Amino acid sequence: MVLHQISRRSLLRVLPAGCFGCAAAVSCGAQATVPAHSASEKCDLTWEELFRFAYQKDLIPMLKGLAAQIGREKFVQMIQDVMGRLAEQGMARSPIPKRDFATFAANLRNVPPMMQHALQYQVLEDGPQALEYRVTGCLWAKSFLGQDAGDIGYAMVCSPDLAVARGFNPKLKLTRTQTLMQGGDSCHFRYTMEA
Repeated sequence: MVLHQISRRSLLRVLPAGCFGCAAAVSCGAQATVPAHSASEKCDLTWEELFRFAYQKDLIPMLKGLAAQIGREKFVQMIQDVMGRLAEQGMARSPIPKRDFATFAANLRNVPPMMQHALQYQVLEDGPQALEYRVTGCLWAKSFLGQDAGDIGYAMVCSPDLAVARGFNPKLKLTRTQTLMQGGDSCHFRYTMEA
């Protein structure tokens, strides 16, 4: 009997419980012991493989398909507007007791592990009045640019940086002269606080 001709009910009688959906379901027999799977288990992916899976497999092609239906320019603007609003509101609601430059800079100095692995950057200035750094490698840019979707990536990933600054404190200013996502050789960030 060929597997694709077996009904779902018959398949469940042939395969051991818990095997349905297992990658080895096709080759395991009814006597096989299948280990329990847990969503909290660590997977064996590099950060680059994770980004490729998360963005390039389905998300970017779907976003490009929507852009083709709506119109690319309109779609990109819609993403930028929504992502900006979400980023600003999310940051404004964050329970941050002190919204001064020192607090913001301290948060940027202690980036979470995902950011440490997704970005290659160098700090150019780290003082009480300014924080400036240059990003020379970015897995988001690599993912979106590799799918000819830098404009969508900028709207979704890069543009919200400006809204995050506003949401943290309206006096916090981000000056960014270029981004990898827009074809630059780096992303150049400079944060300052107006008096």
